[in-house]
Amino acid sequence: MNIRSASFRDLARIEELYRDTISESNGVAPMAQDSPVPQATLLRLWYALTKSLSSLVPLTDSGDTLLVAEDAKEGIVGFIQAQTPPGRPKAWQILNLCTTGTALGHFARERLIAELCNRGLSVGVHRFHVRVPRDHPLVSVFLEHGFTQFATEQILYRDDTSGVHGESTHQAVLRAARRDDIGAIYLLYLRTTPSHVAGFEGPSLKSWQVAYAQGLMARMGHDDVKHFVAENPGLVAWAAIRPPSATQPAILTLMCEGHDAALRDKVIDEVVRELPAGPALCVLRHYDSELIRALQQRGFAIYGTQLLLVCDLGAKVRLKQAATRKKPVLVHAGLARSVPPTSRSASLRVLTTAPERSESSRS
Repeated sequence: MNIRSASFRDLARIEELYRDTISESNGVAPMAQDSPVPQATLLRLWYALTKSLSSLVPLTDSGDTLLVAEDAKEGIVGFIQAQTPPGRPKAWQILNLCTTGTALGHFARERLIAELCNRGLSVGVHRFHVRVPRDHPLVSVFLEHGFTQFATEQILYRDDTSGVHGESTHQAVLRAARRDDIGAIYLLYLRTTPSHVAGFEGPSLKSWQVAYAQGLMARMGHDDVKHFVAENPGLVAWAAIRPPSATQPAILTLMCEGHDAALRDKVIDEVVRELPAGPALCVLRHYDSELIRALQQRGFAIYGTQLLLVCDLGAKVRLKQAATRKKPVLVHAGLARSVPPTSRSASLRVLTTAPERSESSRS
């Protein structure tokens, strides 16, 4: 079996393989940039987010990597696609992995993942991640190749067609966010996110601003997304609402501290009232359990669970540079250790030359 880069001649077979995989899984796309959910009621919303032929062109884009597995008899039996997430040049996100249901197709999965990782390492990429539905058969395949579960994401959905939103009887706690709030929102993110997750997604303000929620923060004030913050007195909550389009519902992104349950409920109530009429979608992680329960109490339902799997390769190692000191360094008392022959001979030369230097200094 040969693993190679895809060409334009392969596009027809790639799309055929992609559509065959969808039909075999009852209309659910195998993988997507935000991962599909298995319920048929959401297919009309998620299908627009999946990677299909239109997003595979052009193949010359350096941000996309598309490999195919080709057999001499059966032809192309699988493909894998990855791209570089915004703001993270040393990471690849796997968007698609489709193979045939034959024995060669199952064997191609491992070969495609291994070749993708090898090619990533050759260009300096050392981190790979993928989102897969919890019960998807590919979960075990990725785990066998060194991927570990990084987070669990709950997909919450509400189909509110009434358009009726109640009036608040309390003083408003939300205000429109400004660009000078980005620093405070980043600190809120660090407080509400586990350290190992924050270290992966936003090790610095600049990288977080570009990469978080597909660059949502970097475009603040330059698109039609509404941003809100709550202060008490410092910033304790942030929400962003992307309006619906012809192909996707309104999307809610939410962060909130949980120290004050009453304030948290007020924030969520106001955020929900700001949602436009019609379907709304929100993705929260396992450490946002209080927010998940609060949204469920306000008409949202969990329609799917996806796993964020991460694989780190080529760990950074700090190498000790060769010593360039001109003067010998004494070993501290109590630290007995062996001395290499070259170092021992060098120290002997220093001792033998010392009396000569002292003789010349007397003269």
